[in-house]
Amino acid sequence: MGDIDAATFIRAARSRIAASGIRGLSLRTVAQDAGSSVGSLSYRIGDKRALIAHLIDDERREFDRMAHAWRKRAGQLDLAVPEVLAHFVTAWLDEAATVRREAALAGCELLLEATIDPAGYRGTGDLLDDEDRFWRGVLAPGYRAISDIFGSAIAAYCRDEMPFSIALGGNADYRLLRAATVQRLAEGLAGSATGLARSFEALVAACGDTSAAVALPVDLPAGSKKAELAAHIADLMAEQGVASVTHRLVAARAGVPNSSVAHHFRTGEDLLHAGLGAQILRMRQELQLGALPDAQANLGMMLMRSTHAVALAAARDPAFVPFALDMRRRRAENVHLAVGQAIGGVHGLDRAAAQAATMTYIGSGLAITAGGGADGSILIGSAQLVRLRQSCSFAE
Repeated sequence: MGDIDAATFIRAARSRIAASGIRGLSLRTVAQDAGSSVGSLSYRIGDKRALIAHLIDDERREFDRMAHAWRKRAGQLDLAVPEVLAHFVTAWLDEAATVRREAALAGCELLLEATIDPAGYRGTGDLLDDEDRFWRGVLAPGYRAISDIFGSAIAAYCRDEMPFSIALGGNADYRLLRAATVQRLAEGLAGSATGLARSFEALVAACGDTSAAVALPVDLPAGSKKAELAAHIADLMAEQGVASVTHRLVAARAGVPNSSVAHHFRTGEDLLHAGLGAQILRMRQELQLGALPDAQANLGMMLMRSTHAVALAAARDPAFVPFALDMRRRRAENVHLAVGQAIGGVHGLDRAAAQAATMTYIGSGLAITAGGGADGSILIGSAQLVRLRQSCSFAE
């Protein structure tokens, strides 16, 4: 099989995560994909945790190379013009979703797992800090005093938007919805909705017209044993990560024999689909209840992780696309008034700005939970967005 270097194993690990998620990552699969043996992989890299650490280090190096090219682009543009900044942010997301799709998928998976097990994904926080520093740096010439807040806000927004851009980038309704929220973010949430953002309600509706009629990937009749087991799978996925789900663990959690779980869900993929299906049903219910409008609160972190899990599933399986689209349009549903008042005062925010702010809260919360802030990342909460909006209002 020949001598395989460490870089080859790391590339194979990234490809495996992009294709199958963290659940598909093992020393055996990576060695097989690299055309080598587990013994050779263990010698070159170490155990699975060491492999993940090497991969995160490589992700940081890749980000640094990519960021260098984007800094050059930024140097040729006036990002202090909101329209220019909006196009810049959109192009950033689009490149990640297409040219850098494999690395972006792996990065989203690593972030999701790090929010559950920061110690097992040590280094993810440093990668997130790299993202913050990039955005702060490119905004520094045009925004000076607020460049740190604005840069961290854009980094946080992109963190929440990324899995949806990967999964839904080819969907015109999604792209129009995203354009409206990026527009309001680039405007610092200041002023009132103009242009595309004025049609935000119609854009949201367009993203949900068909999702309610689409059957779940697995049938989960209300009150059935199958639905009960699927709920346990969803809990395990949210608490311990997708990779943790096995027939044995589900059976122990539900207090039933392994054979009972296997009767309803024969394969590991069946377990995954059932858990995602239960998460979709739960999200439809819980999103009606709202969430606290500040990243310093819990933000329903398990719920937010679930929406990312659905988006990542949709990136690999078209059957989940309608549900990912539905989850994306529901950002800020039933909390837009609270979010708007927390940032805009008595007059609040328009719906597009409220959704952009909520996604910024979510992205910041994910980073903090994953261990971000090791190098001074800014927590983006209401106070920071109030300052951003006021500063951008003065600049109008």
